[in-house]
Amino acid sequence: MLIAIVSLPQNSGYSGVNYNFYIEAVNGKWSEYLYQLSSTGTHALIESKINYTESFGGPTIGPGYVKLRLDLNSINSPSNYGLSFYTAESFKSSEVRDFTSWVAIPPATIDILAHPENIVIRQGEKHLIPAEIDTPFSNNVTSITFDNGKDFSSNGLSVSTQRIQPPLFKVEVSPQSPVGLYTVPFVASLLIQTTSSTSPMFNDTVTGFVDPEFQVSKKYPTIGYITGPANLTIEVIPPLSVNETFMAFWVTYGTPIVILAGGAVGAFSTFFIDYLKSRREHK
Repeated sequence: MLIAIVSLPQNSGYSGVNYNFYIEAVNGKWSEYLYQLSSTGTHALIESKINYTESFGGPTIGPGYVKLRLDLNSINSPSNYGLSFYTAESFKSSEVRDFTSWVAIPPATIDILAHPENIVIRQGEKHLIPAEIDTPFSNNVTSITFDNGKDFSSNGLSVSTQRIQPPLFKVEVSPQSPVGLYTVPFVASLLIQTTSSTSPMFNDTVTGFVDPEFQVSKKYPTIGYITGPANLTIEVIPPLSVNETFMAFWVTYGTPIVILAGGAVGAFSTFFIDYLKSRREHK
């Protein structure tokens, strides 16, 4: 399995992968290795067990299975990390690998930050709400789905996704929607990109041993996905009253109206004074 430590900088490992832990069988003999990977692709052997004699499988697991027994102390006991499991079969210079998507440990919590943070909408209104969705592993959203599919609808409140990345939600509230707090559940999937290049071959710097794992070129998976639930919280409030509508209008347009009115009064005063002057001279 490949291990990516969330608390470390992304450039600390080989394209995001910090450790490679695997068990292999060569000519019927089992061995176990844990390597730490540098950003350049070099590796350091942290632990190894050669020529296992203990059983890896058993009647409760079934043939063809092994237990990956990794002591977290050997990788400094991280609190958050990602795993990608893989299998490999080699013959001479040929090898086939099969990787899983990345798995978050502990399971990833998807955080959402809406703009504005507190979504308040009046009955009969509709708004576009931009948002940010991320996990400790990624903020590259690839899909958003609601319980009812692409849209959410309840009591006249409807929410739809106008854009995936960055997320943009359209929220519509009917005049008949009950006033109150609404929770809109959805599921988001986020892309994790690790590496797209090939690991070079290196000898162990201490023993000079060339591990079979690095004797042929290897390519780690380029993508994986973290999927999890999240919620939008929306507060529906009554429409503006007549007084509130006037106050809102005055807050928005009051100053320009005062300026225009003052200018008009000034212009009229000048015109009126000129008129009186002209009339006096005429008399």
